[in-house]
Amino acid sequence: MNSSMSKKMWRKALKEHFDCTCVYCGKTYDLSILTLDHVIPRSAGGETIASNIVPACEKCNQKKASKPYLEFMRTTFGENRLREYVLEKHTQ
Repeated sequence: MNSSMSKKMWRKALKEHFDCTCVYCGKTYDLSILTLDHVIPRSAGGETIASNIVPACEKCNQKKASKPYLEFMRTTFGENRLREYVLEKHTQ
């Protein structure tokens, strides 16, 4: 197995771990449509590690951009303690 295959498997496993659901809006998407997002943006020092990467639909990923995830979620969708909890547990 080469590193390209490993990367594809890792990306697929991460999306499946979240049941192919965008962590921000909560909608379910086809595996191939979901993107991966840095919870803490790389521009803010976020690393490309499993605990900082989550599946996001393209719309949420683009709209969030480099905003802090909690600010983005609350201003876009209002307070949703369940989704916020899922993100907090994942990033620990």
